[in-house]
Amino acid sequence: MTWIQAHGEMIVIWIGAISTFAVYSILFCENKFYRFFEHLFLGSSAGLSVYIVWSQVLKPMWWDAMTREGQWYLAFAMVLGSMFYFTYSRKHVWISRIIFGLFMGFAAGGLFREFAEIYMPQIVNSIRPVKSLTFWNIVNVLVFYLFLFSSMAYFFFSFENKSPVIQKAVTCGRWFLMIGFGAIFGATVMGRMTLFIGRFNFLVNDFAPVLVRTWNNTLGKMILIVLCMGIILLLLKNLKQKAESRT
Repeated sequence: MTWIQAHGEMIVIWIGAISTFAVYSILFCENKFYRFFEHLFLGSSAGLSVYIVWSQVLKPMWWDAMTREGQWYLAFAMVLGSMFYFTYSRKHVWISRIIFGLFMGFAAGGLFREFAEIYMPQIVNSIRPVKSLTFWNIVNVLVFYLFLFSSMAYFFFSFENKSPVIQKAVTCGRWFLMIGFGAIFGATVMGRMTLFIGRFNFLVNDFAPVLVRTWNNTLGKMILIVLCMGIILLLLKNLKQKAESRT
């Protein structure tokens, strides 16, 4: 068993911890430590995307079907795929526009179908008569109508209107929209906090024991000291450059 195989789990945890510190170092200042891991993450994501596309889409659905199952006509898909690369040609760029337009049409059709199948039934079911409903269901429907028509009034009557009823409806619609956008923003912040809690949990439960084991080793202690000093000096250097650029 090699050294890497024996300490593979510890190496992976160290890489995850260093990556976490690098990403959150942007909260301190703009630095090359963060930029390096940002490019590393983007490159890794691009490489993983290429691998997933080949292993889960192209190979089983195109290459194997063409070479093993005798579906030779799938070779014409290479013609359509190569049309994308004509975007780099000034003379023949019109060829790439054909395939881009084709895929944009497919995408628009798919989105319209998704909207019709998922959201249209919700819209139709939300507009219900108040007859044969319980008291709280009637209140729920009336509140929905109030929010809906007030929000629509804000957009339809954005011009100056002297009617007090419409003005009140527009004001209510503005407040309802602000509440809705605030809820969306709050959900975004909660998503970011969920990611932070996950990384903090990783640092406390997974990385902390590995850090203690590394610190107890003489060589590991020296590497940790040098690594921490290098990162601190790099951050201070970037912070100094940022302060000088402001002056």
